[in-house]
Amino acid sequence: MRVNVPVQVPPPASPPQPSQPAGQAQGGVTAPVIKVLPGNPLPPAGSAFVDDFSSYPTGAVLPMVAPDRYGVYKAPNGTLSPAVAETFTPQGGLDKALRLEAANTAMLTTGAPDWTDYRVSFRFKYETGGTLDVGLFVHGSGDRMLIVRLGWGYTGGVHLIKVAGDQRFTLVSRRELKPLTEALKDQNWHDFAAEARSDGTVRVMVDQQTVIEWKDPDYRAGGIGIGINRLGDRIIWHIDDLKVERL
Repeated sequence: MRVNVPVQVPPPASPPQPSQPAGQAQGGVTAPVIKVLPGNPLPPAGSAFVDDFSSYPTGAVLPMVAPDRYGVYKAPNGTLSPAVAETFTPQGGLDKALRLEAANTAMLTTGAPDWTDYRVSFRFKYETGGTLDVGLFVHGSGDRMLIVRLGWGYTGGVHLIKVAGDQRFTLVSRRELKPLTEALKDQNWHDFAAEARSDGTVRVMVDQQTVIEWKDPDYRAGGIGIGINRLGDRIIWHIDDLKVERL
């Protein structure tokens, strides 16, 4: 029996004013403190954290309305707007999804530093520009993680990148998969899934096809992040049907 972990949507809080730090009361309303990782626990065996973003008001910024479930990681000069927006279903109907708009590296995150042995999956749709980056084993400070990158153009293909502070090291570069990633720009919905295990093993699937298999000697625990990246450009993607479950 599978039990979905419900997503509780608190009322939106007013953003902090420039002269007032986040978390301080403003006219009786306390602004949420946005963390790199919100610290929410991994769902117990037999259940799953599921969010189709339909319960939030259109325009809601997730780390503001649900800071207990979502955080934000941003590299220097990174910007991110993880807001709920209307979008089309594969059948042409209207639905809600997460709209990621960013410049430079930025991620919406969920989880805690002790997350391990988990599977994350979601649907994604390209709108304009950039690469899709998925962080696995994300450290609580955001300065350590493995990034799965679906790239286009000169960065075409699928890549696994190791992050340590301001250093980046490409562990796996599958440029031969450029035809696959170019096909993902058709503005239709596609499937992403990744498994991250406590022995460092990472397995990544795109549209049910395994594209990355790796065993890392260093990173074995941490949350997840979903982001987009392209230096200096405004880029937009849609994410829907996010699901995290324990392996």
